[in-house]
Amino acid sequence: MLLPTDTDALRVLGMVKAAFAPAGGFDDLQEAVLGGIASSIYGLDLADVPVAMDDAPAHATHEERLHAVHLMVVLEFVEHPLSTRVALPVEHYAHGLGVSHTLLRDARKLANGHFAWMYLDLQRHSWYEEETIKESVRGRWEELIRSKLAYTGAVSDQVIADKWSALRDCPQGSWGKAVADFYDRHGFPFPGERFGIYELGARHDWVHVLAGYETTPEGELDVFAFIAASMQDERGLVLLAITLGLFQNGSIHHVAGKRIEIARADTLNDDGVVGRWVEAFRRGNLATTDVMGTARLFEHKNDQLDEVRERFGVVPVRAGS
Repeated sequence: MLLPTDTDALRVLGMVKAAFAPAGGFDDLQEAVLGGIASSIYGLDLADVPVAMDDAPAHATHEERLHAVHLMVVLEFVEHPLSTRVALPVEHYAHGLGVSHTLLRDARKLANGHFAWMYLDLQRHSWYEEETIKESVRGRWEELIRSKLAYTGAVSDQVIADKWSALRDCPQGSWGKAVADFYDRHGFPFPGERFGIYELGARHDWVHVLAGYETTPEGELDVFAFIAASMQDERGLVLLAITLGLFQNGSIHHVAGKRIEIARADTLNDDGVVGRWVEAFRRGNLATTDVMGTARLFEHKNDQLDEVRERFGVVPVRAGS
């Protein structure tokens, strides 16, 4: 996901306002989310941001138009239920920006109740799907299959399980030991053990630990907001859209063939959740490393967690968030 720079924020937020204007503007939750981003990240009051003029797209750079569309996607997937009254004009505005985004088409499918079609499209464009293909090309297809078989519960893989359970032996205070403690504390099987998450999926558990987010519905929204904002890659936005489907708009209940037992709608409507979610965007935007997509995690397993946070630009949660 790409968030605008401080210099571009006013123009980008104005275009987002213009996109939603034909549908009557934002609902209360969308306004709280975008207003929180404007205030927390850019120090702007959303009420003072003017709606972009009709000629604004002609004067905007490609990056500004792309940033605007990314924010439109977030706001669309936040709405529950999403209506065609919103989805169609937003998609039309994005088309006028010259940015035709798959996720906006998926939002329209969601608005029309085509949940299965939307989910398959999201899965096809997800980071996990593309990384699986890349790893297969690199010759790791056998390991990926073994990891997936363990995830389904068909058969465990002791080699993979030993690799992950050995994190328990990492030094106290290290990132690896904290990951092992995370699995043990929640009673999660390690990758390679029967029903243990497959290895690519387990990467986000390292981010859970690094950023300090739990595995509640709110924690999952927070960790993927952090991931999306720290990835300079649109696939991070797809991951966030899937997470919003699980925990906000109620459109997704299974991932990789498994039912997600904690899936629930309207998590962002709970007290204080929007503020903490916006803070996760801010922290991800400040991070200096795409931990999910590029970091070689096991190379850092013995590094002290506090030192890794400093090295990767993971700032503490602000007081009051």
